[in-house]
Amino acid sequence: MSRRYALLSLPLLLAAGCAQMEREPSRERASQSPAGRFAGSVEASDHAMETAIGRMSAFERLAAREDSAIGYAVGSNTTPQLLPGSGGVAEITGRVLAPAFTALGDYGHILAQAAAGQAIQAKPSPPGTELAAAAGKALDELASTARVSVAPAVRTAGLAAIASLADLPEQLTKNHGSRPSLAQVVSQAEPQVKALVALLQGVIGGNTESGARAVLRGRRLALDAAHGRFLAAVRADRTAGPADRYAIFRTVAELREGDPAQGTLAQVHSLLGSLSQAHDALDEGAADADAKVAGFEAAVDRLTALGEQSRRAGQ
Repeated sequence: MSRRYALLSLPLLLAAGCAQMEREPSRERASQSPAGRFAGSVEASDHAMETAIGRMSAFERLAAREDSAIGYAVGSNTTPQLLPGSGGVAEITGRVLAPAFTALGDYGHILAQAAAGQAIQAKPSPPGTELAAAAGKALDELASTARVSVAPAVRTAGLAAIASLADLPEQLTKNHGSRPSLAQVVSQAEPQVKALVALLQGVIGGNTESGARAVLRGRRLALDAAHGRFLAAVRADRTAGPADRYAIFRTVAELREGDPAQGTLAQVHSLLGSLSQAHDALDEGAADADAKVAGFEAAVDRLTALGEQSRRAGQ
């Protein structure tokens, strides 16, 4: 994600424990223009998204480990897999989001400069073609391992948007010089932001029956069923006394306290929609741009709160 290109080749879970950057104090944010606040919130959304996806990836690994352990315990699997399997759908989804938010971070950086009337200057960053290729590879993995895919036109436009947003400083300088107006910056980026949001929302899924949300819902239901079978087997075991059953139940319950908060991926999907609406209002110069940006900020705060809720539960 933002300047952390190493995440494109490492499981996003490794970064989930990193401390989140604090949001700007509300008073300071209130003094900024809507465009400046939007730019800052893009960076904050990057960190919130990273934590949320990391928690979901950890849940998938837990589910796979528990399924193997319970199968072994009740005798249905005599040769359990001891080593963790390959990355699950949440981890691969993170590898789509990482380059996408790196490109959005590139855009947010120059948007903040334009909003402040400064000459635009790009951050050191991987080329847009590299970011798009990394996202494309992750999309291929999602399709092959989890049957999560988006329409070809959405995929093509979304990957092109990643490349375009990452290379936007060069495009703007070529077309408008080193000090393009805020309107020029926002207008040139608007189609790319829309296309990228459409791609990411398609990957996440608009409901629990589509995208990554459908796969992870299936993982949760399967884990619920596996724990139910295990606890039923414990209850039927005549050698287990009340104290044994109590201790086993407590162990299972405590294990599940670290699950990601329900609705995490739904909030990721909602955040992306709020991002698109806020940017659209900036592009149109709408009177409600301030309110739309505030809605995006609130969506980031809600996702951050869900991540914190899961983190505290797992302590």
